[in-house]
Amino acid sequence: MKKKNKYKTLYVFMLCVLLLSISDNAFAQSKGSVQLKASVDNNGNDYKLSNTKFIMYQVGVYKNGTWNLQADFADSGVTFDFEDSSIQGSDAQKLEEYAEENQIQGTAETTNSNGEILFDNLDRGIYLFVQPEKTYLGNQAYQSEAFIVSVPGYYDGQIIWNVVAEPKFKNESIPVIVTRTPPVSEEPPSNDEPENHTSTDHSHTGKVKTGDDTNIFQWFLLMGTSALTVLLYTSQKKKQKNGKML
Repeated sequence: MKKKNKYKTLYVFMLCVLLLSISDNAFAQSKGSVQLKASVDNNGNDYKLSNTKFIMYQVGVYKNGTWNLQADFADSGVTFDFEDSSIQGSDAQKLEEYAEENQIQGTAETTNSNGEILFDNLDRGIYLFVQPEKTYLGNQAYQSEAFIVSVPGYYDGQIIWNVVAEPKFKNESIPVIVTRTPPVSEEPPSNDEPENHTSTDHSHTGKVKTGDDTNIFQWFLLMGTSALTVLLYTSQKKKQKNGKML
């Protein structure tokens, strides 16, 4: 009986050592990675978003058995809650705004032709991912909201150091701008045709420009000459008449 209890005690001890060793090995790894896969569904077709920029910030560190804000984000007022995904979303938005307002520098990478980015050699921590600019595909613009990823991640009871994340994109349609150009004549003007210039020679026109006193002056000159001729003729007649009377 004592022998059985001895083996039982030894079995429990070895089991505890095994569990502790598994736990220690799980957290003994000090480096991890986050791979982003950016793709969208457009009318039933899957498109990889290449040339899409993401910025990564380490916002949390694991210390004394709990998660704490990294020094640059210590005054952001965010507390990590991994149980409520909606709170995680609002926390990510607050951290994004805080990073922008305080001009905190992150690590920027751009997706390859397969829509993928690998952020590797990461310390244990909590990371914020931000897409600073929209990605355009045809007349569609795609924008991912900021999101948080922990390294390692805890999925289905397993500890995952190399995490794969798929950003969720919102899209908006961009109206197509149609530019209309006036029709262009296909036949150039013939060189034989006279150019249509406005003539400055009014000698062949019957119109008088406003302010042109040339014709009026001629009429006054003609009238004055006629009147002078009449006066001279009348004066001559009077002299002849007076001579006869004498």
